[in-house]
Amino acid sequence: MLFTFAGTSVLKGDVKVRFANSDARARQLAKLGDTAINIVELPAAMDKAGAVAYLLTLSAFADVQDVLRAEVAPRAKAKPAGTVKVRVTKAKVKAVNAKAVKPPVEVTEAEVDALMQVAYGTK
Repeated sequence: MLFTFAGTSVLKGDVKVRFANSDARARQLAKLGDTAINIVELPAAMDKAGAVAYLLTLSAFADVQDVLRAEVAPRAKAKPAGTVKVRVTKAKVKAVNAKAVKPPVEVTEAEVDALMQVAYGTK
């Protein structure tokens, strides 16, 4: 994703790196309680790494250079080959009314002969 504005703000004592596509983001951050908001327009649309690299060249961000570098550091690492993100979801199990299985019926030879006599008239 490309951004046209980038900068920093302080939220609950922590310096946060901020990215936006409108200067209205600064007003929104102020409403949300951020302080020391310093957002500048980028010379061109940039990704996060490019925006941070640009901010590192500006004197207005000299006091937060370590935070800016920390923001870029995790993104500079390449993922090891063969890794895949997987989302595991729980399978839903639906209750089914199962019929009870009757035990097998054992029939003697005499009973078979009697049934054959009745049904076919022969053994």
